[in-house]
Order: sequence, then C-alpha cells, then structure tokens
Amino acid sequence: MEQKEFRDRVLGCWLGKNIGGTLGMPMEWERKRNNVSYYTHDITGDPLPNDDLDIQILWLIALEDQGIDIDAKILGEYFNEYMIFTHAEYGTAKTNLRAGLQPPVSGSFNNRFKNSCGSYIRADIWACLYPGYPELAAKYAFEDSIVDHGDGEGVYAEVFVAAMESAAFYEKDVRELINIGLSYIPKECDVSRAVRDAIATYDKGMTVEESREYIMQNYIGHLEWHAISEEDERKGYAEGEMGWDVPSNIMIIIYGLLYGKGDFERSMCTAVNYGEDTDCTAGTIAALFGIMHGTSIFGEKWTKPIGNKIVTISINPFLMYGRIPVTVEELTDRVLVLHEKAFLEKGIVDWNGESFYASSFFGNIYDEMKRVRYHFPGLNVRLDYCGDPVIRAGEPKRIKLILSNTSRSVTSDRVNAYLYAREGCQILPQSEQSVFLTMAHMGDGIKEVEYEITVEAPVKPVYRFVAEFIYEDSQNNRAMEVPFVLVSESGNTVPVKWEKRGPAATPNMPRI
Repeated sequence: MEQKEFRDRVLGCWLGKNIGGTLGMPMEWERKRNNVSYYTHDITGDPLPNDDLDIQILWLIALEDQGIDIDAKILGEYFNEYMIFTHAEYGTAKTNLRAGLQPPVSGSFNNRFKNSCGSYIRADIWACLYPGYPELAAKYAFEDSIVDHGDGEGVYAEVFVAAMESAAFYEKDVRELINIGLSYIPKECDVSRAVRDAIATYDKGMTVEESREYIMQNYIGHLEWHAISEEDERKGYAEGEMGWDVPSNIMIIIYGLLYGKGDFERSMCTAVNYGEDTDCTAGTIAALFGIMHGTSIFGEKWTKPIGNKIVTISINPFLMYGRIPVTVEELTDRVLVLHEKAFLEKGIVDWNGESFYASSFFGNIYDEMKRVRYHFPGLNVRLDYCGDPVIRAGEPKRIKLILSNTSRSVTSDRVNAYLYAREGCQILPQSEQSVFLTMAHMGDGIKEVEYEITVEAPVKPVYRFVAEFIYEDSQNNRAMEVPFVLVSESGNTVPVKWEKRGPAATPNMPRI
C-alpha cells in the first residue's frame, strides 16, 4: 500500500473514532430505542471527550517510551500511573495493580466487569501498527486487554476487533472481516456466540427492532445508574448480569455492519439506535469504515462540526502535559512512525498476501489468561496462583511456577529455585528446590514447581514474595527474580436489594 493511502486510512480510523464517539456519547448507556441520524449535542466545532480514544493515546506514549516489544506488565504500569478513571473494570484493575498484582490477575481478581466493554474500544492502535497482519494485531490486543479484563470476555472482544481492523486495510468485504475476526477467538466464548447470533438474526430477515428484542431477551447486562425507557422497563429489561456487557454490544456492532450494507451512516446510526454503549459501538463502526475507505467516506457533514481536535478526559493532564497529541493528524503521524519501526524490527516490508485467518495454534494464547509471565535470558517463568491470589490464616495457599528452558545453547541444566518467605509464613515442601530442564523442544524443558504458603493470624493486608531462579551451570550465576503478592480478603458479598427511586425511565438503585 502506498504511504499516502496508508496515512489516509489511519487518519480515517481516528477521525471515525471521534465521529462515532461524539455521535453516541450523549445517550451512552441509556437503555432505550433511539432515533438518531445526526449529531444531537451542542455543536461547537470540537468533538466530545471520550475514553475510547484516550487509552490508545496512552498506549502510543508507552510504545514511544518503551519500544515496540511491549507487554501487559508495561502497559499495566502506564495504565495505573496515568489513566485517571476509577470506574468499573478500570478502577478494579488499578486497585489490583497498586496492590502488586500483575496482568492478567490485575484484570480478573474481584472484577465483575471483566466481561464489559472497556477493551475492544481501544483495539484500533494495534491494527494501525500491523495492517494486514491480524495475528500480530491480535497478539498485542491480548496483551492490552488482560490488563483490566483478565480472563474475561472483554479479552476476546478486543482480539476480535483488532483482527478485523487489521485485515480491513486490505479486505473490504464485511462478512469476510467478521469471519476473520471469529477465527481468532474460541468458538464457545460468549463474544463468538453473540457475533454468530447477529449474523443469524440478520440472515433470518429480522428488523432492527426485532433483533433488539432478541438482544434484550438474551444478552442484556446490568444498567447501573443510567436511564431506561418506560417501554423497556415494562418489558422487564431493567436488570441483567452485572458487568456482562460486551456480548450485547458486539452483537449490535455486527448487526449494524450487516444491516448497513456498506453504507457508513446507516451502519453507525443503526448501532446508536439500539441504545446501550452507544459511543463505543458507533466509534468502532466508524473507525472500521475509516480504515477500509479512508477519510473520504465521512464527508464534511460529519467532519466539519467536530473538527480535527483530540479532547481527552481520562489521561492525567499534568503528568502527561505536552505529550498528548492535539489533533488526529498528529496522532496519525506518530502512529506511522511507530508502524515503520514495528515493521523494521520484525523484518516486515508490507502485506505479502498471507491469509488473514488465525493460525491453528493462535488459540494457545488463551492459556495465558490466568498466568503471570516473566521472560529472562534462557528461562521463561509463568506464575499460576491456582485460583485467587488470596491468603487466609491457617489455610495453605498453593502456587505453581512453570519453568521453560528457552536457551539455544544450553542443552540441559539444573535450575535452583528459592522462595524467599516473609515473617510468619511457612513454606512447604521447602523454600529451596532444584529442577532439571532440557531445552524446551527436547522433551523435559517445561516443568512445574509447587509451593504451599501458610500464615497464622493475624494476617497482614499484603504479603510480598520473591522467587529466585539460577541456572546451576551458568557462567555468570545470574539470579532471575519473580516478585508476586498474596492479599488477604475479609467480608462476604451481600445480595443486592434493588429499589425504584424516582419516576419512570430511571433505573433501579441498590439499597445501601
């Protein structure tokens, strides 16, 4: 693809994100049928602020600082330090990160919102960095999403969208893009089920109203404090599972894309008219159209009222002063610099005609949704908490450390492992263990080491540990250290009693 065209597609992505986000923002998370065909906010020449774009800007800065080979732990550091929203999955992840828990545990522990919408909305940057290489875009989307969605459906949603958008730089057939995205996620996950149901309802000839009823009856999550229409309330759509929001909104996106039949306005406005997470569904559709067709798809009707500015809301404005791109053009140019760097470092020239579908082994990445990964020269370590990272007085807490010999020169060696205990902790079977490892491809190169940790009362809020690993025959005797924490937890969840506080079209509120 010529550089001029590629830049226009990337710019179209960010422009579309602003257009869709601004269109849908005024009725975000309202459970009602809308009738929108154009902006409804007071037009000032600027877009409305939206976190859908903000976190991608944060990832941009992290990539500029830390380099292309970034992982979930680095992204988590930037997320915790510079992202100021503390709601739902964002706040839960920040709480876990501050305690010392690393991704993916930061995104899964105590997180009722790991199945919500906070991650797929930021998939675009990975597609723009790796156009035509959906497997690479999906890999980075996985690292991104596990920060605050752990082992939840939010991870599958971001991987799905990133793969679709990466392929969309070269493929314009919407059904083909949907099938490409589906190849990257497990068939049995709820996101995959919702996508397939969107296709089925459209192919059966369901109208928008009929498909919305299907979603309300099968996929609704909890509404929190936003408005609900009297009609939906009468039909019993006031309550759903807390945090289970991403399947319904992905279904809205897919139905909107199919129903639009290539018409940008029809697809985007259809999604907004379903209600629910309107800024996210519209923003994702518009970004996808921008990637497929470039900036010309929108026209002045949509671009002139909001201009080209970037208005952030969730990035710390003081710590990031002067680093946040001011316009979509600046964001585009900075992404293009990173794209060139990424392709250069990975030895990619341009899309080479390879299949966009997932390789047969891509699904193995989901084995990492419950393990914290550490990479060292010659050794990979995966920390498995064997459940929640919680320690209770007098109850043994089991952990696993899975070791992989990644050396290309040391055929076999012994790894001495030592778990440094904190005061008041008992380690079984013993603190020091020794493991024989061949190179991973030679049969005995991946082994588990288990420990049981017990503490007596009183229990501290947080226990910090370090597991140390040293190759016995290493010339430099290098110690490789894996820090981890165990936290104490008290209290039991009390079932919520919902109360109607206010007139019709206001949601139920918990008795607190």
